[in-house]
Amino acid sequence: MSHAIRLLFFFCLAVVLSSNAQDKDNLSKDLNVDELGNNTDEFQEVFFRAIAQRAVENPDKAIEALEKCLILKPDHTAVFYELAKNHLDLEAYEKAEEFLKKTLADSAYQDDIYIHKQLFYVYSMQKKYDQAINEAEFISEFDPVYFQELANIYLLQNKYQLALMAIDEFDAIEGSNKFRDDYRMLIYKEGSLLDQGIEFFKNRFQNSEEDIRAATLLMQLYRLNNSPQQAIEVGRALQENSVLNPELYVEMAMSFLASKNIPEAQRYSRKVVESLTLDEKDKVKVINTFKALALQDPAAQDAFVSVLDTALSSEKNSSSKAELGQFYKSRDKDKALENFKSALRNKPNDFMLIRNILDLEIELQKYEDALATSEKALESFPSQAYLYFAKGLALGQLNKDQEAIEVLENALDYIFEDNELKQRVYLALKESYLALGEQDKAKAYEQKLIIISN
Repeated sequence: MSHAIRLLFFFCLAVVLSSNAQDKDNLSKDLNVDELGNNTDEFQEVFFRAIAQRAVENPDKAIEALEKCLILKPDHTAVFYELAKNHLDLEAYEKAEEFLKKTLADSAYQDDIYIHKQLFYVYSMQKKYDQAINEAEFISEFDPVYFQELANIYLLQNKYQLALMAIDEFDAIEGSNKFRDDYRMLIYKEGSLLDQGIEFFKNRFQNSEEDIRAATLLMQLYRLNNSPQQAIEVGRALQENSVLNPELYVEMAMSFLASKNIPEAQRYSRKVVESLTLDEKDKVKVINTFKALALQDPAAQDAFVSVLDTALSSEKNSSSKAELGQFYKSRDKDKALENFKSALRNKPNDFMLIRNILDLEIELQKYEDALATSEKALESFPSQAYLYFAKGLALGQLNKDQEAIEVLENALDYIFEDNELKQRVYLALKESYLALGEQDKAKAYEQKLIIISN
């Protein structure tokens, strides 16, 4: 199961649980809690004690009371349902399933939609997908949202066509929306159904040329299907109809990058990074793709740097600065450091930016700067071993070896499985002890280096 599907599955289950939380607590009214029939005073007293215990979030005590109720009335539907709810509270799904089934066995409640929703949830959490599908099919007749749940489970089982059919049913009732369109894209990608996706969105776009989302998704599918030129043709058709949508610029940039048309890729990438409405993730996607091309093709490097410069001047985009820093890291370390520092001003608690800056400050022998950077960073990250190492190394290089030793020994307290960092700390400690003339301690760390290197 891919990470994307797993996240989507648990997101949908969370929505189901949240939306039905009130339902499950209101079911007691439907089950005639207030009209328990000709029961003994003892039964009613114990039953309402169970209700009270659940109200104060004590499901174990509630279950004890309800089990006493079953001794007095072995086949009481209200007791079954209260037991189901309390076992759900404890995430004891197998027991919850048992009592939900007993509740539904009562002919008065066998078609109760809310109980079926809880049973669907219980089946899903136990990965009993076939039973969950049966429940979702029943529920979707009354609540179309469950077509989405049905599609989700089919996707978990790699039943891509059935998942698409469920989404079709939902769209037929509610009309398309962005979430379900994105969901379709996930199915097309996971199921290697790009041709089918192209046919679907092409038909939708031809039926409505104002459906910009269908057009941009069609462009994406063409590009993923190694047909960037067809994607470009769709984009040009949109532009002829005076469509100037920022999402179109993203797809045009990506398609021109895929076809290695550097001048056009540069033109549309600039439009992307200059946009004030596009999400940063869209801009980063284009920047990363351009960077990959620039690393492979030297002819694209000047265009890539030009796009990043545009991003910096238009929005002061911190991700663009970070990407520019990475690009220059192996080419011009001073420029890389300048861009990483610029990015850090917008994201002062980005640890990876801080580490990149310290790496370069140490490599460029800017030890005063490294000391200042590490001390400031330790205020936000007091348990990061690398920051203690950087500070200790800087102190040693600044001839403050006694202070360096104290800091470097602190670093060792926070290193667990990073042998490479541990070697660097041992080496720095050895150098500081040598500088202080403490040969025995320096030799001890040299021995540690030999052991850890083997």
